[in-house]
Amino acid sequence: RFHRTVHALPVDPEALSDAVRRALGGAEVVFYDADGPHHYEPTFQQLDGVNLGRPSAAEAQMIRALQAQIWGSEPDLLYPADIHSTDFGSSRSLVARVDGQVAAFLFSFFKFGGSPLPDAWQSRVRSDWRMESQTMGVDPAQRGRGLATALKSAQAEFARQAGIDIVNWTADPLQWPNAVLNFGRLRAVAFEFLPDYYAFRNDLNRVAASRVALTWLVDSPRVRRGLAGRGDEAVASLASLGARRVNAGPDWESVDTGESTLAVEIPHNWTALQAEDPERSVRWRESTDRLLVQILGHEPGRYALTGVAEEGARRYLIAERVTQPFLESLLA
Repeated sequence: RFHRTVHALPVDPEALSDAVRRALGGAEVVFYDADGPHHYEPTFQQLDGVNLGRPSAAEAQMIRALQAQIWGSEPDLLYPADIHSTDFGSSRSLVARVDGQVAAFLFSFFKFGGSPLPDAWQSRVRSDWRMESQTMGVDPAQRGRGLATALKSAQAEFARQAGIDIVNWTADPLQWPNAVLNFGRLRAVAFEFLPDYYAFRNDLNRVAASRVALTWLVDSPRVRRGLAGRGDEAVASLASLGARRVNAGPDWESVDTGESTLAVEIPHNWTALQAEDPERSVRWRESTDRLLVQILGHEPGRYALTGVAEEGARRYLIAERVTQPFLESLLA
């Protein structure tokens, strides 16, 4: 990806590409001029009052505007619009249109490797060639319409067609709506915790921006059933799971790692809590950071986040102990 810092400087694309090939030991190099003309091939698929597809040039600019609206990002921190063009071959972009306007977007990148997988999956899941689901945003005025699920369903189908078994992304474990989507509807799992992963701060991340790394087995029957809306409800009743509660708000002392299922309480509204009670927000983040560092992992005896539950006004992440039968169930 080439960027001009001095516009008057003459550039020989082939000579520059050859120099990069030599520096990288003969790797294949494609010269991409970020400032050059780009092509867009919008597509359209009508689904329950929503139109899904690849963006046009104008819609690529709308993605930038929507990103700025949701996260309050400065222009220099927004993703460039040209990555949504067909010329930029390392990414895949989708928009959801409502009444002709971009109401949500999702884009991802192809990648090699990613988060470690359990040994039991090594011969059964293609893991070298993956997709990183980079960013998804939904217009606040359009939330509750299922746009995120629709976009992720389209992403899963594209990944399968590209021969990809695994889509990865990161998410804040304390954001309840995201947990419902990621674990309850999409049936992704999280073996890995990344404390204080991002340095940025904004209205959604006023304290340390910790994340869980999600693994989405897009070709598994379990995920296909979830996307089809078949099987369990997205949010379970805590009483129905027999899970042991390991914390009450930000307070916990010890975890019995012999339990098969744990319930980790998270805030009902993490964004509001950060704005209204910064001190308690710091306590909750630090406490759950220590807890998730202790329990998560793909090795036998550790735990993976797999679902969500509620009890009255209280909200929980569900963690299941890693065993051979458990790992088999995620592939079934």
